[in-house]
Amino acid sequence: MTLNNKWISALLPVVLLVAGVTGCSKFLDRKPLGVGTEDDIVQGGVEGKVFSLYGELRKDGMSGFPTLGFKNIRSDDAAKGSTTGDAGFITPIFDQYQYDAAQGQATVYWDDHYYFITLCNAVIHDVDSMKLTDQASQQNRAEATFLRALAYFDLVRDFGDVPKIDFKIYKPEDANIAKSTAAQIYTLIDADLDFAIANLPPEWPAKFIGRATKGAADGLKAKTLLYRKNWAGALAKAEDVIGSHRYELISPYYRLFKEEGENSLESLFEIQMYVNVNGSVNLGNNHNQVQGVRGSGDWDLGWGFNVPTQALVDFYEDSDPRKDATILYSGQSDGGSSTGGYGRTLPPFPPLAQPYWNKKVYTDPVRRSKITIFSGDPHFSRWLNIGILRYADVLLMAAEAANELGGAANTTKALGYLEEVRFRARNGNNAILPKVTTTDQAELREAIYKERRAELAMEGERFYDLVRWDRALTVLGPLGYQARSKFYPIPQSAIDKSGGKLVQNPDYN
Repeated sequence: MTLNNKWISALLPVVLLVAGVTGCSKFLDRKPLGVGTEDDIVQGGVEGKVFSLYGELRKDGMSGFPTLGFKNIRSDDAAKGSTTGDAGFITPIFDQYQYDAAQGQATVYWDDHYYFITLCNAVIHDVDSMKLTDQASQQNRAEATFLRALAYFDLVRDFGDVPKIDFKIYKPEDANIAKSTAAQIYTLIDADLDFAIANLPPEWPAKFIGRATKGAADGLKAKTLLYRKNWAGALAKAEDVIGSHRYELISPYYRLFKEEGENSLESLFEIQMYVNVNGSVNLGNNHNQVQGVRGSGDWDLGWGFNVPTQALVDFYEDSDPRKDATILYSGQSDGGSSTGGYGRTLPPFPPLAQPYWNKKVYTDPVRRSKITIFSGDPHFSRWLNIGILRYADVLLMAAEAANELGGAANTTKALGYLEEVRFRARNGNNAILPKVTTTDQAELREAIYKERRAELAMEGERFYDLVRWDRALTVLGPLGYQARSKFYPIPQSAIDKSGGKLVQNPDYN
């Protein structure tokens, strides 16, 4: 099976120069928060601005450290990790649901998402205002609408009602508007994704692997419909992805989380990261770095945040290979090549700060040993892509939607899609992960729920799944979750800047 090559991180400076952009530092530099204007279209054209959007996805609030609290640590699968004293505020806020509207990470998360949205709006505005109807411009616009939908999907899941800024910002005060309802945000998301589906190509030339495709837009649309319990719509969009025959599950499972698995046939969309062999070109962020094993010497691999919980360790079915591809154990072998390890044994807990670590961000020690430019952090990993949507998720969405629709034909579909995921997971060992055969809707629902947890653990799905299944209070309640905890309070800094137009979520007044 051939795996595609990543493109954006390594190739982008060359692409931008060819396109005539005067400086590719736009792709790398963080622009001031709250300033949503872009240089006019004379600087490199619409496509240059679109390329810059992919770089902006690496901002902290889009995919770095702040995202781990929202997307992982709030679930029962992950805990703050690290040491007791390091970033101790995370434990009460995200592990115990004592949300804080003034907390800095939440502010960065909000600000970076809205800044990203303003950049998407600028691209859309340029295409519309100049009446650019050629295919390339419409594709560029579709990339911007897909990415805007992705950002708004984060915001509506995390905050509920939020401001709908779907216009170009010329001065900061233009963004000081009241909240729209979640339903209105979803209407925008639907329109954005419909446009993307109609105008994005099924695939890009090899040199552009990593750009949004029709399959990515179909998959994201399926997920947004699933969250609204639009089962028929979700199944139809998931089956558009399945029926395209452009995606497949790669085996064994652990390959997904290695460099060899990046942009594979299983990938619908991922954030491109890149660090060259000696680290002199660094187009990564701290997402993987902050999750690395926290130790000393050869085991100083990161800050040790976002670690698997005992509940996750205990959850897996007997001999499920995904367990050892997901969890790295202190004091034990990393499992060797059969589970994505490298034949190394970790120090025990203690002295390591935690008993378990996220193996999905565990990198090759030979590769790490060659990185020399990160002062004080010689072994930290910043180069693994960040998966956003993959084919196994689509199959499980299709299974869930089909089962909820009910009827013999849909039950058969649900069982078939579920079995595709379990078949890959068992990797030829028919003595494990027996085929699910029940036709009882409730029993099959439970099987699909369990499969999502096993398949997607530590990938930012579990908390949101529990919320949309109306199970968060039952599962997370003993950890401190309350009914209001499904949404985070609007950051206080955003409320203050709005001059009274933006009001706090009602459960936090």
